[in-house]
Amino acid sequence: MKRTRAPPNGRANHRQETVSQYYQNNAHTDYESDTAYLSDMPQQAPPPLRSNEELNLRVLRRHNSEITDVISLANYAVIYTFNPASTTWEKVNIEGTMFVCSMTPGPLGEERFTVFLLNRRSLENFESRLTGAENVEVTEEYVILKEDKDKDAEGKADANNYRVYGIWIYSETETSTTDTRTVNAMVIKECATRAGQSLKDAKERIQAMRQNELHIAAAAAETQAIPNENIQGGVQGGVSMGRTMSLKDILGQQRAQDDEWSVRAHHEQPQFQPQPLPQPPAQPGFGYPMPPAQQHPHQASAPNPRAPAQGMPDVLGDLFRRAGLQPKPQ
Repeated sequence: MKRTRAPPNGRANHRQETVSQYYQNNAHTDYESDTAYLSDMPQQAPPPLRSNEELNLRVLRRHNSEITDVISLANYAVIYTFNPASTTWEKVNIEGTMFVCSMTPGPLGEERFTVFLLNRRSLENFESRLTGAENVEVTEEYVILKEDKDKDAEGKADANNYRVYGIWIYSETETSTTDTRTVNAMVIKECATRAGQSLKDAKERIQAMRQNELHIAAAAAETQAIPNENIQGGVQGGVSMGRTMSLKDILGQQRAQDDEWSVRAHHEQPQFQPQPLPQPPAQPGFGYPMPPAQQHPHQASAPNPRAPAQGMPDVLGDLFRRAGLQPKPQ
């Protein structure tokens, strides 16, 4: 007898359909979610394109932060030093790209320039400041730079203590480097000239400013030394300038002035001369006139001290009025 398997029940079929539908739905949903996620991500802007000049300037500033711009360059140059003992040029282990650069202004506001060479052979680079046209010489083979070895605090150096460098700049005819040596030599010479003249002008400007300050200080000192006699309320009666005067001092000075004025007025006024009193008529007697009456010297014909003489100024009243007081009635 052949047995047959019973068909799966409806529950099993439902489970199988549910699983298949789950994978379909999830597959579709994951795809949509991934697509939406990628589209929502911010797109980074491509880095800006930098020119060769900007890249070179960025590299140079890593070695010298005072460099501000690249004026000229030579793709290949070699550094030599001059040996005074053998009077020959000796090659050093420095060669690479040479740059003529401008720098930030110096402490006096002067322009500054430098020659910088990035060494391809080692980490030791070459740099020489351009300080004046007298320190640069151009020949057919080299651009010769004279550099002071040691300088003092004022920037002065020993005339016999210096180094001499020779820069050989590669150039070849009928190529892009034909005029490289000539152009760079002219640029170095011009920058050295400008640097020296700018430093000279800055020193003269500072010197003129100092001289002007000295003249102003001398004029101010002379002005303070001359006494000002026209100042109102100045020194009176020996009172020193800058001293605070009290009301008592002011009244004391005013009283001394009034006393001087009263004494002077007293001497200038006419002196009072007592007049003799008229004698009474003689009385008839024994035929002889009566003797003159004897009087005390302090008596009679003396004026009343309380009554001011006719035409005599009221000195005491004037003193009171000057002091701002009213005289008491007599």
